[in-house]
Amino acid sequence: MFSGNYHHLIDSKGRVSVPSAFRDLVQVSGSSAVYLAPHPLSSPRFLEAYPLPAWQELQEKISKLPRFDPSVLKLEHFFLGQAHRCDFDNQGRMLVPPPLREWANLGKDVVFSGAADRFRLFDRQSWQQARDEAEAAFRADPALLSRLNL
Repeated sequence: MFSGNYHHLIDSKGRVSVPSAFRDLVQVSGSSAVYLAPHPLSSPRFLEAYPLPAWQELQEKISKLPRFDPSVLKLEHFFLGQAHRCDFDNQGRMLVPPPLREWANLGKDVVFSGAADRFRLFDRQSWQQARDEAEAAFRADPALLSRLNL
């Protein structure tokens, strides 16, 4: 399970060092790559990184959806159509493709954030905004967790 958050820098070529805790979890799955995709509902914007087994499981679920449903088509265009496989290099870095960096407004300072079977990649300011909004939501509605059955 991916958890915690880690602050890193993207270099001028678009490479970022994947936190060793996250890299180790990906490699346990037998791969040294993740699929990066834009989250379709995110505000602020972020990228989701799926290890190969989680990506395959998600693709299988999507492939079972009604092929001609307009919502499914939109999901395929937006989510699957923009996803990229990102391999780790020998130094534990991955290249974040320029279209995804641009979409997520990734600057030099980024934050990796765990999300159970996947992790997320935020611009540092976007991460702070998302964290602050989540905290405010829990403070405004303490029963939120109980409604989530946690």
